[in-house]
Amino acid sequence: MTRVPAVQKIAQDIFKLVPDKSVNPDEAVAIGAAVKGAVLTGSNKDVLLLDVNPLSLGIETMGGINTIMIPRNTTIPVSKPQIFSTASNNQDTVTIKVIEGESTTANSPTNRVLDVFNLTGIRPAPRGRPQIEVTFSIDANGILSVTAKDKDTGKEQKVVITSRVKDEKEIQRMIQEAKEREAEDAKIKENTELAVEADNFCYSVKKDLDELKKNNLENEPQYLELEGIFNELKNVVDEKIMKL
Repeated sequence: MTRVPAVQKIAQDIFKLVPDKSVNPDEAVAIGAAVKGAVLTGSNKDVLLLDVNPLSLGIETMGGINTIMIPRNTTIPVSKPQIFSTASNNQDTVTIKVIEGESTTANSPTNRVLDVFNLTGIRPAPRGRPQIEVTFSIDANGILSVTAKDKDTGKEQKVVITSRVKDEKEIQRMIQEAKEREAEDAKIKENTELAVEADNFCYSVKKDLDELKKNNLENEPQYLELEGIFNELKNVVDEKIMKL
């Protein structure tokens, strides 16, 4: 980045972005020139100049899980889409929380929330039916774009993120702290996935009960037995999910 204020102002006006001043330009130029010179002269043949993503990027999904979209050390530029859905019936809005860090628990202190935005206008439908395509893209300059698009309506929302962790010491600290919490995070993830799976099972049973009720079978012994099992299991699952 240039040191000339006038040029900084022009660049900011053109790109509508605040110039990143976290990197010392003299150090960056010196290190880059030294590495490039070593490669060109042949004194270092083991260096392959590739830009990579320094920390994993993901979104928070049901139960507070950090679902990784672009893993750490992925070569950039890169673009990765993935389909998600709604967690509730007739849900018309989904919230996208963009996470940077290695912990599988979204709200872990070793992670950073880069941005939060909403995609609205989703048509009413049973949970799990809408297809929401979330795409993470990192360009050659390391700028992250996150897009959420409803495949049904075509509505989409996009954010551009430039304020990511760039300091090497901070990156290594976040990686190390995530490693120290790895066992704890794995247990949290396991419990969460079990609770979500049980909740999905309850939802499936509820649909079966509703279908039986439509056929006027709610007084049959099988229906009453299934309803009792459902109510008991649903209470346990709801209690577990509340504690997550």
